[in-house]
Amino acid sequence: MQRRAHKAVAAAAVVFLVVNALLLLPDGHFLSPSSIEYDASEYSRRLGSVRAHSPRERVINELFKQGIRPGNPNYRRLLNSRLERLQKRNKKAVSQRQTMRTLRNTKNIWYRRSKAQQAELEEKHAQLRQLNLNNHAQQRGLNVNNSDLDVENQGPLSICGRPTMMGTPSDLALLKNYEESSTCPGSNSNKLLLLRGQGPKLYGRTGNNLVELLHALQYARDNDVQLGIISNSWAFEMLSKMFMSVKNDDWGVQFEKAFCVKIFDSEDEVQGYDLLFPDVTDTEEFTKQLFMYQSGLHLVDYIGHQVQYIQTLFRNYNTGEGTTESGEPVLDMCSGIKALFGNEKNVIYSVIHQRSLEGAGSTLLGRVSKFSGCDPEAALHMAPDYVKSILEPLGLLDYPIVLITDGQDFSVLQRLLNDPDIAPKLRLVPEDATWIGGDITLAVMANVFIGNPASTFTGFIAKSRLALGFGQSYLFRAKNENGQWEDTCGDTCIFDKRIMAAMS
Repeated sequence: MQRRAHKAVAAAAVVFLVVNALLLLPDGHFLSPSSIEYDASEYSRRLGSVRAHSPRERVINELFKQGIRPGNPNYRRLLNSRLERLQKRNKKAVSQRQTMRTLRNTKNIWYRRSKAQQAELEEKHAQLRQLNLNNHAQQRGLNVNNSDLDVENQGPLSICGRPTMMGTPSDLALLKNYEESSTCPGSNSNKLLLLRGQGPKLYGRTGNNLVELLHALQYARDNDVQLGIISNSWAFEMLSKMFMSVKNDDWGVQFEKAFCVKIFDSEDEVQGYDLLFPDVTDTEEFTKQLFMYQSGLHLVDYIGHQVQYIQTLFRNYNTGEGTTESGEPVLDMCSGIKALFGNEKNVIYSVIHQRSLEGAGSTLLGRVSKFSGCDPEAALHMAPDYVKSILEPLGLLDYPIVLITDGQDFSVLQRLLNDPDIAPKLRLVPEDATWIGGDITLAVMANVFIGNPASTFTGFIAKSRLALGFGQSYLFRAKNENGQWEDTCGDTCIFDKRIMAAMS
């Protein structure tokens, strides 16, 4: 009995000492129950691999690591401010995810007012997509080590740090099959379509000139002839300012391989070829004929070829390194994005391209309106209600809205600045960073693009967006019987010659 009593007393003494040790602070003061605080850092250390911490616990951990504990006069203030900041950041992230989900689910690629035409295009597209997916799978299975055929070595691509859908299985939905596209046109032909002559006497400005180059590539493909380019021609001068800058001695070989063309240093070198259109020596007239060319291919096939040409351009966009063919230093195609957003890669933004078209806008847009059903004036004026009808349902009024304009109609900017919803988010590219190439990339990489379909500059941007796997190019819109703005034609309408004629 006495032994049991002694053991009980000893146990009680041990418990007393342990409790006192736990309650006693290093400075000798006791903790009252109300002053005992939860030590999140100690708790998380003991849990080891368990990481189910709440945001509050993570913040408390951070404060403890900095030596800021309960009792510190700044503890409560810092805790609340950091929790508030964390809540705002999380709310912004959730909002961005919801916006991106909405954008992914609202693409309107093949829409046509004619349901029969829309069904036919979608069926043709589905067949081509399946063919290309099968080819893609076969290429992967064979492990073909050829840069012209191996899609795995060609993507996916990022431009200015922002991802595209290029080089992914989704990208294949708009591509021609590899067997056909792997052979350069005119390989067995002596006929030569030669791009020669210099500016400024060309048919139109940069937007037109890009169309002319794309049409030249298409003409060579459609007619199985070789395409040649004189090294000091308008085509090289225009192209190398934005794409394929000269960086090394192999530049010419790389260019020829990339575009299936032949480069000539002078017209003397083309002797022996069967030159097409030899009598058209005026550069402006020749580029006009290129601009007016319309391929006889089915729309889906035509898109497939044009997409490949545009993708090749953007695989070789200029970053400020190298020179043009004539030796002029090139600018950075990312200059507009960098000037507005710095190095932030995931910023969400939209771009409006407003073009008055030197007074001919109403006539040109009126023709597009006749065949697409779009409003004959809205894309010229970019009124706030028109812009908001696009951005508000997508949740993009909360994000930057960049305006690219020819500056011919200042009232457009004034109306947007007077709108309480648009004005706080409206941005203009700084003058020292704005140029044609930078504006193109800024618009191509936007989450949403609003443009004027009568402008070939808008057209190239919209085509490039489709080539890189983006939808959300809003060019063709009109009010319905209820007075609400809606799309009248899908993204692929920009390639459709029935709607765009020569601009396609």
